[in-house]
Amino acid sequence: MIKPDTALLSRRSILHGIGGLTAYFALPVSIRTAQGEMRRPNESTVDAWIRIDPKGSVYVSSGKAELGQGIQTAFGQIVAEELDVDLARIKVINPDTDRSPDESYTAGSASIQSSGMTLRQASAEIRRHLVKMAAGRLHADLVDIRVEDGEVIAPDGGHITYWALVGGLEINIPISGNVQPKRSADHKLVGTPQQRADLPAKLYGEASYIVDIRLEGMVHGRIVRPPAPKFTLVDASIDTVSAMDGVISVVRDGSFLGVIAKREEQAVAAAEVLAEGASWDIPPIEPPLEELPERIKTLPSFDSIFLEVGDVNSAGGERFEASYFRPFHAHGSIGPSCAIAQLDGDILTVWSHTQGVYPARHDMANVLGMAESNLRFIHAHGAGCYGHNGADDVAMDAALLARATDLPVRVMWSRQDELAHSPFGTAMRIEIAAELDSNNRLRSYEHTLWSGAHIARPGLQSQMSRGNRSGLMPAWSTNSDLQPYAFQSAASMFGADRNSDPIYDIANKRLTKHLLPEMPLRVSAMRSLGAYSNHYAMESFMDEVAFNADVDPIEFRLQHLSNPRYRAIVEKVAEEGNWSGRSNKKGTGRGFAFGRYRNTSGIFAIVVDVHVDLENGEVAIPKVVGAIDVGQVINSDGVLNQIEGGIIQSLSWTLMEEVTYDHTGVTSTEWWDYPIMSVAQSPVIELHLIDRPDLPSVGAGEASQGPTAAALANAVFDATGARVRDLPLRADKILKQMT
Repeated sequence: MIKPDTALLSRRSILHGIGGLTAYFALPVSIRTAQGEMRRPNESTVDAWIRIDPKGSVYVSSGKAELGQGIQTAFGQIVAEELDVDLARIKVINPDTDRSPDESYTAGSASIQSSGMTLRQASAEIRRHLVKMAAGRLHADLVDIRVEDGEVIAPDGGHITYWALVGGLEINIPISGNVQPKRSADHKLVGTPQQRADLPAKLYGEASYIVDIRLEGMVHGRIVRPPAPKFTLVDASIDTVSAMDGVISVVRDGSFLGVIAKREEQAVAAAEVLAEGASWDIPPIEPPLEELPERIKTLPSFDSIFLEVGDVNSAGGERFEASYFRPFHAHGSIGPSCAIAQLDGDILTVWSHTQGVYPARHDMANVLGMAESNLRFIHAHGAGCYGHNGADDVAMDAALLARATDLPVRVMWSRQDELAHSPFGTAMRIEIAAELDSNNRLRSYEHTLWSGAHIARPGLQSQMSRGNRSGLMPAWSTNSDLQPYAFQSAASMFGADRNSDPIYDIANKRLTKHLLPEMPLRVSAMRSLGAYSNHYAMESFMDEVAFNADVDPIEFRLQHLSNPRYRAIVEKVAEEGNWSGRSNKKGTGRGFAFGRYRNTSGIFAIVVDVHVDLENGEVAIPKVVGAIDVGQVINSDGVLNQIEGGIIQSLSWTLMEEVTYDHTGVTSTEWWDYPIMSVAQSPVIELHLIDRPDLPSVGAGEASQGPTAAALANAVFDATGARVRDLPLRADKILKQMT
């Protein structure tokens, strides 16, 4: 059940500057004009973002990719609202290095904040420009003009459309920032639920995913590699495979090994034979999986105290300490990664479900020794993406194979490839210590974490460092000296330490991080980065302290919250969730948690109900109740879908997901080895949306992961008395803590 609520605040929304956040998300623009020729306009001109077609369509170019989060629909609402055109006229183009602005990656729940706000401003500027043109043509005063679905109408009935005014020409006026977008009170589309524009084709089985693309003469490729992070190819049966039916070429470049065949089943069969005859040198993977929770603290690290406020030294109050562990997590996309590459002369075109067409292009050009201008990267929809998955790697696979033929090569990973070779969300250990004063208030808080890299995306090596490095895994296997790249930021709240700083009112804090450049498995960006682990640990710890202080968990939070928006979201979920304290019933429990993603984005609180079988430790989750505040809501349906998806994914991570490995490689390469939450296991989800139309919009996609994990763990404790701090919350761990 969904119950939208509205909270109106008095102050106006403040525009985030042109391009949104920083140069990190707003880089130079490259587009293809209506006439087809290439040019590089000033990134702050409206034609880099919006083009009005002579036939009445409005084409929107954003560098942010539709990954299932619904941003293309939200972008359409923003542009249609400002231009006063019907939403059906809006056509949002997939990111394309020949047509789209360079906005780096689609990441950090920042698309609406950055690209959306730029599109809003650009649309307002275009509308003002066209209305002024129309006023001149119609001999009318500007204030008397009105617009209905792109038709500018004068008081005397004279009228002219946007598309007639533009006539197919570009509008290369600058985005000045001087034109005020509409007041939120005048919005008709923004804030309303709208059907996602990309869904009908997907629901009716039309060609909409990258796996649906078929190019003339397309052939099929498969890659062979062991399920290990590091390996060297010793030998391969290339001649045997080359003679197989349909095989066009067997490609070996150092330890990179692949096959191209006319048909997909021929490529699969050839790859199986190639794998059977290949031998590999694989360094032992250390430390062993069962020792990782403790030995993660002994791995080489870069150490820093990145935030220290007040004095955390003991003042003689009651002290609490606890440690928490999160294992490696896989993306677990339902559809494996896929890409297509075609080399035509010296021009390489790549289709990929990448989160960043420009960074991927830069990295690939570096690997191949090509000029970037000779490489075109086009985003196509994929089957789920939760950060840095295999989309860029499979694109590199396709590009390396494409050099062996003049035909387009489609590479599809197997399920085993996907679960073994996509970058994982890193394992993390977190230790928290705090002291209560005589009033049961937290006097001090210390948060120490150990974490691998959360950011190893393609293209970052050029933006953040120098050296012969690449974020594309296949490049490390070739006969080049390219090395893996993992970005460890010293900036606060950027990756591992995201959401490690409590937003509670605590005067004395010290936050320490130990960044681990080498992990047993390959790691990179996973949805919410370090926020999932930090929120899980922090909110579990708050529950533990509240329990030991004999204070209601929600009341304990409210005692440390003075911010009215934070209090409102906590009180909302307590009210709607009928919170009356802990259950005090064996086998039945309730848990609460709260947080704000990045401490600046979506604010979320949740109550999770569980039933735990006290005989076998199995956990059932009948219902969750959540509340979310993302400032001004663009598409209420989209926000709620994002939160629901985040809740289910977090419950799945927390309850059952864990990447396993032995000394030779990843062992969780099938669904039965890496289970994810099924539809039957998913709870009833009741969400309450607090819309604040006069505040800036912030991201929703990663707001629910961390609080949901903690609320589930807190509910299990309430039901069983078992405090399981090392995820996942498997039945054997619960039973062990119960005894």
